[in-house]
Amino acid sequence: MARIDPVPREQLPEFEDYFQEIEALAGYLPNAFLTVAHQPALLRGLQALSAALRSLNSVDSGLKVLMSHLASSAVGCRFCEAHTAKTATTNGVPAAKISSIWQFETSELFTEPERVALRLALAMGQSPNAVTDQHFAELREHYDDAQIVEMIAAVCNFGFWNRWNDTVATDLEQPVYELANILLGPRGWTAAKHLPHLIEYS
Repeated sequence: MARIDPVPREQLPEFEDYFQEIEALAGYLPNAFLTVAHQPALLRGLQALSAALRSLNSVDSGLKVLMSHLASSAVGCRFCEAHTAKTATTNGVPAAKISSIWQFETSELFTEPERVALRLALAMGQSPNAVTDQHFAELREHYDDAQIVEMIAAVCNFGFWNRWNDTVATDLEQPVYELANILLGPRGWTAAKHLPHLIEYS
């Protein structure tokens, strides 16, 4: 059960258009938005960042989500691991690719440019941060600086959500939970502290 009660949606009319846009894209409204909304200015700022990130398209959106997925998995945020798996499917990433993300170095499903990007994401998700100059040397064989900035920003956005959702123990949404069980369960994923609310209302 979440450690902070969500703000009832009907009390957030200024965000209703945004909420409907997210629901149209994702198929659900993330519960985390409703806990952040205790400080509306914070939700407005995150909304602006999200819009800016969505406007960037020099790097494949599926790859950026896979990077965020791997970094979230590495840092241990089961909530964001589930969310990025769901978003990856929405972005057309094959289920096999999501399920085998930890085998990216050896799996034939991944290209060398993808492996280079995923190496960066994995290093970003470690604590302490494990990114080295070698990561950037490899990145520059395939990407320019604008693309590298775009990829780093995508992963950093989830750095905020990793810490938020693990701290608050945000309840997973039913569609996200169900997909994560199918795709990620075989590799050991569990909802952990994000599950109790789902059991109560199932």
